[in-house]
Amino acid sequence: MAAAPHPETELFTEPHWSPEGHGRITELCQAAFTGVPALRSVSHYSNGIIDFVVRRTGCPPLSSLVTVGGEDLANEALPGSRLLLCTQDLGARMRPLGTGELMRVVLANARGGLWGGRVKPGEYLSALTDTPGGMPAADAAMNALVSAIRTQVHHLPDELPGGVTDPPEPLPEHKEKLRIDFGTAVAAHDSLSEMRLRALWGGHVNTVDLHYAAFYRDWKLVCAGDVFENPELGPRFLETSVRSRRTAYRDLAQSLRGHLARLTDALRLVVPPPADRLVLDVQEGSVYVTWLSPRDYVLGVTLDQRQVAHAESRLHALAGALREITEPGRH
Repeated sequence: MAAAPHPETELFTEPHWSPEGHGRITELCQAAFTGVPALRSVSHYSNGIIDFVVRRTGCPPLSSLVTVGGEDLANEALPGSRLLLCTQDLGARMRPLGTGELMRVVLANARGGLWGGRVKPGEYLSALTDTPGGMPAADAAMNALVSAIRTQVHHLPDELPGGVTDPPEPLPEHKEKLRIDFGTAVAAHDSLSEMRLRALWGGHVNTVDLHYAAFYRDWKLVCAGDVFENPELGPRFLETSVRSRRTAYRDLAQSLRGHLARLTDALRLVVPPPADRLVLDVQEGSVYVTWLSPRDYVLGVTLDQRQVAHAESRLHALAGALREITEPGRH
């Protein structure tokens, strides 16, 4: 039985698409558009091969004027295909962290962006939004869609992509043990005294959600701080030492410059770059990058999957505080 028509969407399928194999998944993808006007399209891939695309009815061509043989399916799937290629490389780099597989990637700015995610090994989804400010709604819809396919179609556990939406937990009253390392770039900026940075990190990095944050200016480390040595996080370092984890996050931050060109190429197919937000959501927590400018950024980490959304909000607050003291005319 073919996938039921959906009034808000149009369906493009490859010849190997079948109602027996893809019908139920297609229906869930179509249903994800209900009440989410920011969601432009969703593409489904098996082992790297596009199976089908669901696109909101009446969408104009992508602003990038992508043309691949004049085919709607190929044009709409191309940005997500490029993002998933980047995701494979980023997933391989993150695997030694011991926090599980990379299962969700968000690349966005105020104009829109791309979403890429793993349903299970070999099965992936991508989504596009070219609606200004539309990524939060599209992100939430795609996280729910992945969970629905996993639980309803494959009868697998929900991996909580994006964390939980419950109110954030209150921070503990006791003062966490905070470790801060300063890089060579801190001495180049009068407004970035070590005392001021230590106070900022102490007000945002904590044992509940945001466990690590690092600030880079002109691709050089200003400072990195974490609460990894607190007893509450001890069980998370049974297989990977605190020292190794710190080194791995620093290596990841320094490798972003190489990945950024390919990520920007994918984003450019949907909305004009640069990106101001990157989320690398693994099975045990997430890594976030918030750009203050094309060469300045803050990298944050949580090791708790339930706290993924809350930790990103905390990182955005830290990034906002850094803007106040680093941008000309604001301090």
